[in-house]
Amino acid sequence: LLVFTVALLGCAAKDPEDASDCAKMKTKELRRFIARKGATCLGCAEKEDFVRVCESSIGLEDVPVEEPAPRPPPDGDSKQKSIDDILAAMQGMPGMGNVKVFRPEDLAKMKDEFGDYAGDKDEM
Repeated sequence: LLVFTVALLGCAAKDPEDASDCAKMKTKELRRFIARKGATCLGCAEKEDFVRVCESSIGLEDVPVEEPAPRPPPDGDSKQKSIDDILAAMQGMPGMGNVKVFRPEDLAKMKDEFGDYAGDKDEM
């Protein structure tokens, strides 16, 4: 019975019953509550703005929230393919025809071919 009472009180704190509860909530809690009710708070900058929207959304039904599907972890090959796709899409853009992105393998090859130039002013 005690656990049930504590759980019930915890739920009541999350869902304000009157305007005084909105004022007691932290801004982060206000944002979550407003989103859960499906309300928006465009232009809200101060806590008072969020409290005002919270008070106006008391009594609204909760909006079901869809969880975004988890993205698969990127592997090196798919990352490389996406870069190649981006560069291929950019070929038709003005000024992008001769763009070259150097990969680590390209830089290693250039180092072997041209040497390791550190940019010393004496060598210029």
